[in-house]
Amino acid sequence: MARHLALSIGGVVAAASVVAMLVNPGTAAPASMRPVSGGTSISLKDISLRDGVSSFALAPSAADMQRVASYWSPERLKQASIYEPSTKPSPTAKTSTSALEVGPALSARPTTASAAHGSAKDPSVPPMVGKVFFKVGDKEYWCSASAVHSPYKNLVATAGHCAFSLPQDKPVEDWIFIPSYHEGKADAGIYVGHTLYMHEDFAGQGDFDRDYAFVTVHRGFTWQPYTAGGKVQYRSVDAGLLEDKVGAFLFSSNKPIGRGVFAFGYPAGAQPDGSRPYSGQTVKMCYGVTEKRFAAAPTWQVEHGVRLPDCAFTSGASGGPWVIGYNSAKKTGYLNGITSLTWNLNGGGRVDAISSPYFNTLTQRVYQRATRQSTS
Repeated sequence: MARHLALSIGGVVAAASVVAMLVNPGTAAPASMRPVSGGTSISLKDISLRDGVSSFALAPSAADMQRVASYWSPERLKQASIYEPSTKPSPTAKTSTSALEVGPALSARPTTASAAHGSAKDPSVPPMVGKVFFKVGDKEYWCSASAVHSPYKNLVATAGHCAFSLPQDKPVEDWIFIPSYHEGKADAGIYVGHTLYMHEDFAGQGDFDRDYAFVTVHRGFTWQPYTAGGKVQYRSVDAGLLEDKVGAFLFSSNKPIGRGVFAFGYPAGAQPDGSRPYSGQTVKMCYGVTEKRFAAAPTWQVEHGVRLPDCAFTSGASGGPWVIGYNSAKKTGYLNGITSLTWNLNGGGRVDAISSPYFNTLTQRVYQRATRQSTS
């Protein structure tokens, strides 16, 4: 549900669990050898430089992959609930007042000429859009996501809060992606997360200006039912590489505001007035022109970003792709954002906008790091 802004998070800096290289844009590359403590010199191939990218192993080995695959039975998929973002706990949080309501990300409101709808069976809906399922504590949840191009055909884009639990200060568990999810069906395969890549400011500070994540995945599988001992059992069947199966959006960053964009996702949660217009079982989409006019949300550390007006996405659409240049015939376009938060700007009973972090050079850096990893 949408929540009234009550807390302002400031001055909190918590180190990410894993941090990799930092090379400032526009600066010359360092020498191939550099001194470390004690005057010893080592090759840069042997050290990790900070570049603001955090990486976290999810299920890197074949045994890990099999364990996660075995966990997600069809029954568990049905039991999963929509996931709503949380802020990072802070002992130094300060109270503030604001008329703005910000809540977890949701789907498109069909009240303007720019709004449209579809489902995974609709030919206009991109097959690379789907759901991610994961566990936080002892509960199963889901968000929206999409496949994005990489040389190894194994990459998924979603919201940072759909892969990393800020309250627990660690990645979520048993993370999988199901593209073309439709009414409980996973015909295009289930893809187990291998490694999570995100900006260190999200993992370390809970900064929703960096609420994006890129996850490499293993080869997919599908469940094939069979009967044994009078009971229905399931065996896994190889589904191949993600991008070979459903295609992928191309990545795009540093684009000007004011462009037309399609937002896709699986909204399911309630509107502020309590109504539930969406089931979360099919893809919904809306179209609009992005805005830079952006009210700050201190509780979520949001100071910058991109807003899409007239979209009333509710919980469940978090992590869904924002796509520019989408071609419904070729099922392709450029990923240029993800649904992060919803906004109730006019104080009415319905969410009236959604927002995405602005995809800039920092986002590109995280994406590029993720594209270098082979998982097959």
